[in-house]
Amino acid sequence: MTTDNQQTELTETPDLYLGLGNIVYAMAKVDGRIQGEETLIVRELLGQQPYGDLALHAFFLLENCDVPVEEAYAFAMRRFTNNRSSLTEPIKKQFITILQQVAESYDQTSRKEHELIKRFRRELRRL
Repeated sequence: MTTDNQQTELTETPDLYLGLGNIVYAMAKVDGRIQGEETLIVRELLGQQPYGDLALHAFFLLENCDVPVEEAYAFAMRRFTNNRSSLTEPIKKQFITILQQVAESYDQTSRKEHELIKRFRRELRRL
């Protein structure tokens, strides 16, 4: 017998969480540099996910390489598009909530952060 959490892990693909690490990086970086508060909340939020270690590794690799926001965003969207059958409505909502929490972790949410969340929400609806 599997628990709900184990069942979630069985139906989700690691590739979604590679995408999550990329989209969270894009969110944290979109308004300039990644703030310490953002890094703390990213560690906490991604660490709670089924493949959170993979998402965290992706986030920190992107940060260390100073990858442009649009490149990380595009990579994430390719991961989500390629795995759209695993990208359920609850997962989409969860990913948007994570982005909102990262955006709110440092000061007020910037205009660029609002725009990225809006864009992400719109593109997820199409999948």
